[in-house]
Amino acid sequence: MTTRNRLAILILICLSIFLNSCRNPFCPKLVDESIQEILNTTPTELLQNLERAYKERNIDLYKELLATHFRFELISSEVSLIGIDVNGDGIKDSWWGYDEEVEFTNNLFNRGSSDGLYPPPDDIQLRLQIPPESDWEKDPEIGHEDWVIIGCHFSLALYYQASNISLNATGVARFYLEPIGDRWYISVWRDESYL
Repeated sequence: MTTRNRLAILILICLSIFLNSCRNPFCPKLVDESIQEILNTTPTELLQNLERAYKERNIDLYKELLATHFRFELISSEVSLIGIDVNGDGIKDSWWGYDEEVEFTNNLFNRGSSDGLYPPPDDIQLRLQIPPESDWEKDPEIGHEDWVIIGCHFSLALYYQASNISLNATGVARFYLEPIGDRWYISVWRDESYL
């Protein structure tokens, strides 16, 4: 092998080492796999995103799931416990709207209970048993002909590691889902849980 060939091989090796030194095989490039666009093109996808919003404690994702005229409705036995006076008449109501829901859920995800008794949980798990489409109902209300009602058994668990406490709710949530444009939104969430 001539000196010239040795020099060419040495230059190629050095060049190869230099070019590869900019890439560390033990620290691969980070790829953002998060979905920037919330599709909600089907009722099932919408409810899966609801579980995801709780798991990730993502208030922005959660807001994308709710119609602007959203209502959360309580069963009558819970009104005295967690109902709020929405209309200012001094009587606890069995429902609240979009703004209150976003505030309450943001507190749950990030600040803790509004009464200060509980900090935000260390982990939140919402599990929905989404029934097959054949079990979905059509909303009979006039003007809601394209809405669907999906009754889901659910379990919600809030975990607090420091105190080793778990708060749980189970029951049925009835979601009244409305198509707007090419997406689905939760217009009414009727809680039928057992605290």
